[in-house]
Amino acid sequence: MAHAWNRLLQADPSSAPEVPSAVDWAVVAPITLFACFGVWAEQHYTLHPHPWGPGGYLLVVAAAAPLLWRRRWPVPTAALCLAAVAGYHVAGYPGLAPAVLVFLACASLGLHCERHGLVYGLLAAGLVWLLPTLPPNALPWYALDVSMPALAYGATAVVAHSARRRRIEHDARLREESAAAEERLGRRLVEERLRIARELHDVLAHTISVVAVQSSVALEALDAAPPETEEARDAMLLVRGAARQAMPELRAALDLLRGRAPAADGRPQPGLGQLDELAEGFRESGLHVEVRLAPEVWSLTPLVQWTAYRIAQEALTNTLRHARAGHAHLSLAREGDVLVLRVTDNGCGPGPGSPPSTGGLGLVGIRERAEALGGRVQAGPRPNSGWLVLAELPWESS
Repeated sequence: MAHAWNRLLQADPSSAPEVPSAVDWAVVAPITLFACFGVWAEQHYTLHPHPWGPGGYLLVVAAAAPLLWRRRWPVPTAALCLAAVAGYHVAGYPGLAPAVLVFLACASLGLHCERHGLVYGLLAAGLVWLLPTLPPNALPWYALDVSMPALAYGATAVVAHSARRRRIEHDARLREESAAAEERLGRRLVEERLRIARELHDVLAHTISVVAVQSSVALEALDAAPPETEEARDAMLLVRGAARQAMPELRAALDLLRGRAPAADGRPQPGLGQLDELAEGFRESGLHVEVRLAPEVWSLTPLVQWTAYRIAQEALTNTLRHARAGHAHLSLAREGDVLVLRVTDNGCGPGPGSPPSTGGLGLVGIRERAEALGGRVQAGPRPNSGWLVLAELPWESS
């Protein structure tokens, strides 16, 4: 019953089904049967002659049938119903039993008319009040059996219109509450991001700064060490370079959490413009990186550029750590509606104990970044030698 009532209170007539539903039949059918009973009673207990008997029942059906579509087209269906009721009276049938269907027509006008529903409902009630005062079976307009039904029709239209307004106000209040809840959630998310940014700054910034300072101290000590410590010196150079590179990237990540686009020192977010700088850092660590970018990649959106940068950074880091390669090639180009990023090297692939291509955390991170934009990643050994990371990202121009 609750579901049926909600459908009756439907505020938007255009969303009603074009084919009458079971609810429509369940509402119209009983009232139609009641009107047919009224026609039978009026024809059997009246003392005046009346036209062909079955015609009264046909007019009842003609008045009821349009009401099956009352929720989608309330005004036309009410007009057809009133026309059939008026035909019943003009034809000379005693009483006005089909007018019981006008209750449903007035309710539909009040419930489902987007504009002027109350006015239409009151006009329908006035017409039904006027009909019994016309020949051939004229009655005084102030008679109770004429005025009371008409007043009841008008009250039905008023109640239905009030129910529609309450429904609209309720929906508007729900939308306002939903918008307020989303706003509160957004504020909480911003506060949580700021808290995370503070914690990351307190923990990581201090730690990375200590690593950078201590690696510089170690390098100064290694300057006076024997030549046999050259490998240790190279390792410390790598540590210091990584620490110095991590500081601006950490600041950029913290600014992103705080909701600021540029970093605090004005450094732009990592993108394709920083690939040469990234490659130079790997060259200092002993991996010669060749970068080749197609001209059209500079039109990519910042988000795609940032994702491509991070994928390239992670792929080159894996090459430096696991592939035992001396040369790597990085290329970005457009192929159809896809940005294709390739990272190849001349190494011998992951060494013993290195993460496999399907389970390494670096490759997992690369796949997650690509899939977040709707892209995909392939990684594995090349036919002759070396390793290949192939990432395909949707092409999005700014």
